[in-house]
Amino acid sequence: MKLATTLLCYCIFAFSASAEQIAKTILAKHSVVAEQKKNQRKLKRKSAVYAKDFIVTGEQARAQIKFTEGTILTLGADTRFSILEFNHSADHPSPNATLEFVTGAFRVVTGEITKVVRPNFKIKTPLGSIGIRGTDFWGGNLYSKETIDVILLDSEHPIIIENQFGRVVISEPGTGSTLRQGEAPSQPEKWSEQKLKDAVKTIQ
Repeated sequence: MKLATTLLCYCIFAFSASAEQIAKTILAKHSVVAEQKKNQRKLKRKSAVYAKDFIVTGEQARAQIKFTEGTILTLGADTRFSILEFNHSADHPSPNATLEFVTGAFRVVTGEITKVVRPNFKIKTPLGSIGIRGTDFWGGNLYSKETIDVILLDSEHPIIIENQFGRVVISEPGTGSTLRQGEAPSQPEKWSEQKLKDAVKTIQ
């Protein structure tokens, strides 16, 4: 048992030493774990988050992650979300980020990484991608796991939702679109107050 514990500690130390911390958790309620390179780490408040982390939240869980440049990612319960790439430092003169949503619900409020002439910030999903220009928005499986809803909550800049079938631009807060298998993103429409409340509830 002692040997196994020692080996586990060594693996975690070796991983942490070789990986670059890009964020930390500011909230971790119930089961929140990060997976990478066959290692699994339980996340709690102030835990380090690294590029390539695959984050999984459990039933009734909530997580909030703050990146080094100020972007805040909030995850709801039963969510699977991956940080594929996040570059914002002196070593990366052209900031860029690629995240991936698999299932559940999330909210993103961008920080300094999008405060450049041509922001390069994208979230991939199973049904399309979301291009971000400096935004506060929500996305997730609101009423069905077969669809992904996206709503712009507050921003001076639009979000661009696209897949192989089409592309829409959302520039008015309170307006959203729905992604369905084999279809272009739906035309942007104003969400009802109830639908907005249902979305926000998933990450509160």
